[in-house]
Amino acid sequence: MSYSKKLLAHNIVQVEPLPNEQELADYYANAYYQESDGKKSTYDVVYTDKELAYKKLEADLILEGIKDNTNKPFSDLSILDLGCGEGFFVKEAARTGARVKGVDFSSFGVEKWNPEVFDICAFGNVYSHLDQESERYDVCVLRNVLEHVIDPDALLAQIKAVLKDNGLAFVTVPNDYSALQRRASDLKYIDREFWFAPPDHLHYFNTKNIGPYMNENNFDVIDMFSSFPVDFFLYHDGSNYIAHPENGKGAHFARIEIDLLMAEEGMDKLLRLYRSMADCGVGRDFTVVLKPVC
Repeated sequence: MSYSKKLLAHNIVQVEPLPNEQELADYYANAYYQESDGKKSTYDVVYTDKELAYKKLEADLILEGIKDNTNKPFSDLSILDLGCGEGFFVKEAARTGARVKGVDFSSFGVEKWNPEVFDICAFGNVYSHLDQESERYDVCVLRNVLEHVIDPDALLAQIKAVLKDNGLAFVTVPNDYSALQRRASDLKYIDREFWFAPPDHLHYFNTKNIGPYMNENNFDVIDMFSSFPVDFFLYHDGSNYIAHPENGKGAHFARIEIDLLMAEEGMDKLLRLYRSMADCGVGRDFTVVLKPVC
């Protein structure tokens, strides 16, 4: 299918045409994890020990953000991981003593990688589950989900409805159409918008437009931090993984090694670094901490 781009308010890009709900649900239930080769998605059929350590680091960085932004011990927190994927965050969050629940369209990822948390996860139509959810949570985590959905406004409204009055949402999205990417294109380091990836990604956000967008959806951004700026590698021919795809694996593992090394100094220090990175508009992904506006 041929896709085009539609520019929304705040320079948010939307894919045209959008799939319908059934097409998207079928895709994630039946294909997303099962057909993954590490290229179509962030999921793969095999992980090295370093990649598994990096999965834990990603979860620990979110947990550090939760610790920084809540005034409760983990043992008093209820956490909903919406779009829990393979269950790595659910596993690490449960280790803190928090009461955790994961939700996803497919059980495939959890069954393969973290079957020990299967019993605290629910599977099926995520949107229907949210509509039927009777519990209210202190924290809702939404990692690399918002860019995939047909109607992100509606999903944010559902998230607000399942949060307690003083609850927080941690929403992670790719940092796309960023200044770093645009400059790489202007300098001819890349020859295409490689991040434009329908039907996987349907909406495209960045550190500059996320604040106004969330304000329109009745959330205040109270914190923001990014992930490793792997797009830095585009600025050197020897590491440019778009101009030279054979560099992709090397860039991936270099990012992992650097992040794991920095994490040895403490997750609090790594979080401070990535807050500064987000302030500068860089980072492949970024997380916003959202407080509902009454």
